[in-house]
Amino acid sequence: MRIEGGPSSAAAELAVREVQARRTPASMADVRAALSRALEAATGRRPSARTIDVLAAQVSLETAHGDAMFNFNFGGIKGASPQGQTANYLTHEVLGGHDVTLKQGFRAYGSLDEGARDYISVLRARFPQAYTHAVAGDVDGFAHALKQAHYYTAPEGQYAAGLRAAAGVAPAAAPSPAPVAPLSPVDAVAPPATSAELSRVLDAIASTAARIAEPDPKE
Repeated sequence: MRIEGGPSSAAAELAVREVQARRTPASMADVRAALSRALEAATGRRPSARTIDVLAAQVSLETAHGDAMFNFNFGGIKGASPQGQTANYLTHEVLGGHDVTLKQGFRAYGSLDEGARDYISVLRARFPQAYTHAVAGDVDGFAHALKQAHYYTAPEGQYAAGLRAAAGVAPAAAPSPAPVAPLSPVDAVAPPATSAELSRVLDAIASTAARIAEPDPKE
């Protein structure tokens, strides 16, 4: 996948340097704090808790709850960071309807705050509609805007459900369906009932999410 638009001016001016891919796990409390600092630095205003809830939920999906964060990359952003650093490692992509494993270059940062600032910068510059929904605390609008911008390849309903679960937001109430005949035991399927099962669902969504690609400078 390619997101159109030129690379950041800082990254364009600096020579790209490959650094070692390293796991940089972070607690969600630390992720939320870094997001809050990054948003306040970018806007001059302290963000609302609802805004942080939406953005932290996406970081949780993209990094397996912070446990699978690499090089302080908050959103699986490909290419080189504004400091020119990139790290190569394996990732899952959905290409032509098939889940494939590829080795690709991802932005690398020296600290959690660097990663948070660039994540916010990318959202504001490349996904302004999604960012607007995040500021409003609108989880479903955020998921829809990201899908429209081809940020991820998972089904929108699943991705939105994963965000809602991670953010602790209840789904919107739906109208009561018309009465239907009860399912037979062989047809009935129970929903996930445990936190472990929910984690597997969220991890499956994260593993199929498309990452943000740097445009090819040759094009």
